[in-house]
Amino acid sequence: MFNADVGTVSVATSNDTTLGPEHWARRAADHIVSVGADAHPLIAEQALEFKEFIHKAAAYYMYEAINEDRSRVVNLLRVAGHNDLANSVERM
Repeated sequence: MFNADVGTVSVATSNDTTLGPEHWARRAADHIVSVGADAHPLIAEQALEFKEFIHKAAAYYMYEAINEDRSRVVNLLRVAGHNDLANSVERM
């Protein structure tokens, strides 16, 4: 994996996989919470803890959304009579 930051541009790549919910949750947390370089150390510490909370909450709800979407796909496949495909999606 290669990550680079150049000014306000951020680039992330992966090898033979997609960027998962943890990646997107981290990006969301980084976008929502930032800590100034000259922030008081106690405020910076509190902001970083809050940022970690945002990351965990975003990741949790992303996984929930993925599970809900897969359930929807499984149900649609079963209604259409494709039980074999529905079983395959359930095992993902």
